[in-house]
Amino acid sequence: MVLLAWSVTAAWAGLQGARRLPVDPMAQLDAEFRPFAGLLPATGTVGYLEQFDNAGTDDAQRMHYAAQYSLAPLVIERRTGAEFVIVARGTERPGGDERLNGYRQIAYLPGEHRLFRRTP
Repeated sequence: MVLLAWSVTAAWAGLQGARRLPVDPMAQLDAEFRPFAGLLPATGTVGYLEQFDNAGTDDAQRMHYAAQYSLAPLVIERRTGAEFVIVARGTERPGGDERLNGYRQIAYLPGEHRLFRRTP
């Protein structure tokens, strides 16, 4: 009985400790972008919509680097014009973004990232 109580107490303490661990933002972004891999070609170039405002912030850079890391060997370029364009959360201009004219949305992921494809 003592062994069972000790096991339950140890498991509970482990769960509580795991909840307090800091969240790694790059690991979280990697998990958010990785599902795009099944929707994109295995190699080539994919566009990436730059933030409409403050494109050089640390958060904007981190998001782009995470997309590049998660989808390698694809090259993720900060531009439109490619067949596919990733629109990370917070990068599109509110109320519509003319940079996405000629594209249609084909995927929406739980991390609020979207994938667009150029329309013929």
